[in-house]
Formats: sequence, C-alpha cells, structure tokens
Amino acid sequence: MTDQPETSETADRTFTDPEFATLAVTVDADDALDAIHDAVKGLHATETSVGTKIRTTNGALVAVVQTADATPDEAADETDAESVLHYRAEPAAALATRKARTLRRRLERHEVETNATP
Repeated sequence: MTDQPETSETADRTFTDPEFATLAVTVDADDALDAIHDAVKGLHATETSVGTKIRTTNGALVAVVQTADATPDEAADETDAESVLHYRAEPAAALATRKARTLRRRLERHEVETNATP
C-alpha cells in the first residue's frame, strides 16, 4: 500500500495490511474520535461499513476506529476494549504515519490491559 487513497477494491482491507498496527482501548468509538480530533488538527473522519476512517486532507488513510464488536481482531473480544484503533505504522517518514503516531500516543493511556504471562 502507498500513501494514496484506497480504491474500491482495497477499501475493506487497507487497515489490516502490514503497515497498520492495532490498539484496543477502553473508551468508546465516539470518545476515541474526540481524542483524535483534539490531538491532530486537519484530519477528516468518514463513516464507512468497516468503521470510521481518519484521513489527511490529501486523502491518505491515517487510522480506522471501530467498535470492539465490529473488529475482526480476536484480542479485542477477550478484553475490556470498547473500541479499536487501527493506525498507520509504516512507512515511518510518511506524513500520515507521523500523524498516526500522535493519535496512538493520545489514546495509549486508554489501552486495555492484557493478561499475558511472562
């Protein structure tokens, strides 16, 4: 994937590609979106069948916010997650990736605790 807007063929899978990472959070999708808009100005949100897509002004996908019950991520089902942030992690130098890191930092205080054992 590139920093270009996705096509109709890739609209449902763009945020599951390797350049995206996932953060399950304990706030609902509306609160997560509020935090996102407070953290980074100039992003646009669009409701879609797969969640709310967050884009830069030039159309590059930065993140997708889903309710925990709408995500295919099984880890979200096994925690107290209310929503899930799929955010761009690669390429590191891309503007959309830098904005996504800011979003993650804003929401990481709400990250769900995992019961992983060492």
